[in-house]
Amino acid sequence: MRAALVGACILLIALSLGVVLYVRAELSLAEAGLAAMLAGLLLVTLQAATSRARERAELRATIDDLRAERAQSAERNAEFDERVDAAEARITGLEEHMGGALVENLDARIAAQVAAAKASLISEMQVIESLVKQLAENVAPPRSGAIVPGGDEGTRDATDTPLGHLDDADILAMVRRSIEANRIDIYLQPIVTLPQRRARYYEALTRLRNDEGEVIFPVDYLRVAEPAGIMPLIDNVLLFRSVQIVRSLAQRNRELGIFCNISAHSLVDPDFFPQFVDFMEHNKALSNALVFEFSQSIMNAAGPLEAESFLALREHGFRFSMDHVTNLDFDLKQLARFGFRFVKVDANILLYGGEQLGAQIHAADLSKLLARNGMQLIAEKIESEQTVIELLDFDVAFGQGYLFSEPRPVRSELLGEVQDQKPLRKAV
Repeated sequence: MRAALVGACILLIALSLGVVLYVRAELSLAEAGLAAMLAGLLLVTLQAATSRARERAELRATIDDLRAERAQSAERNAEFDERVDAAEARITGLEEHMGGALVENLDARIAAQVAAAKASLISEMQVIESLVKQLAENVAPPRSGAIVPGGDEGTRDATDTPLGHLDDADILAMVRRSIEANRIDIYLQPIVTLPQRRARYYEALTRLRNDEGEVIFPVDYLRVAEPAGIMPLIDNVLLFRSVQIVRSLAQRNRELGIFCNISAHSLVDPDFFPQFVDFMEHNKALSNALVFEFSQSIMNAAGPLEAESFLALREHGFRFSMDHVTNLDFDLKQLARFGFRFVKVDANILLYGGEQLGAQIHAADLSKLLARNGMQLIAEKIESEQTVIELLDFDVAFGQGYLFSEPRPVRSELLGEVQDQKPLRKAV
């Protein structure tokens, strides 16, 4: 744009000069044109020379600027190199200074982890020692007449069981041999969400095996084992192995949990329960996955010692469930204060027998009442699809029963090393 403007000006000046020479100097048209052409060439030459001089000046200035910038860059690079060298020197010194501290810190962390593992192991060994002690004290052969008929709700008479041909002393001796030989198996039965039927928890159950390896169900020996003080021992084995199962499950699915029954005797046992609480304190990371279950009869008979035991476990974050419900008129506020979060009720009781069992409200409203107190309802002993359909109107959160699955033995990989530990040994 600038060159075109300059060219136009030169052309205008040359033409003007030619016109002036032709008009005023009275030169011929050829002479005036030649003079204008010469003037234009002169102006172009001057313009070119001026432009080259200006460009040379600008180029020199640019070169000078580049040289200055190069010099500044060299200075900055030298300064940066000095800073890098200084930083490396400081880092080297810091590493030399902190090396020992880092090693000491690592040693301290390892020592803390070892101490925690050792404390957990000691806690487990105390539980094992307590089990062995109870075995030595509680499974001695009974004296004649020492067995008093009785048992939990739903227990059949011994004459109706496969062991009906044995007397009380023989049954107790068989149970004793099973315990001494560590023939206590753990079975799991799922507790599923309704209506999705997705396994959310499992209830851990015990089964004994006799000398021939045949399964002995609790209903077959409860009548004689409870008065002899053996059931708490079996329950404690169940607790110990439930913790092992929860640990294994936690590595696969953190949403799964285990319901574990605790006997009334264990709650007030002055030797076992403090060790039990200590054991659970070292395993309180499992509190979201382990639910302790107590029967309604235990809750009805709970005194200050039992209440203190509930609160001690709740303090470590553990939750409770109440089962074997025979009366729907229970104190929900007290259950919530103790830490109960689940109540199990027989599905048939919910559907057909609520009024006969002391319910102050309709059974269909029980789930909402429990929810207001921070608890959830579990309908157990579900055996038909029709029962599930009818329970949907009761807003039941969970279901359990043979319809979903019968209790199945725990796979060996879930028990892991507990199979080899054998927490029980022959009593002396």
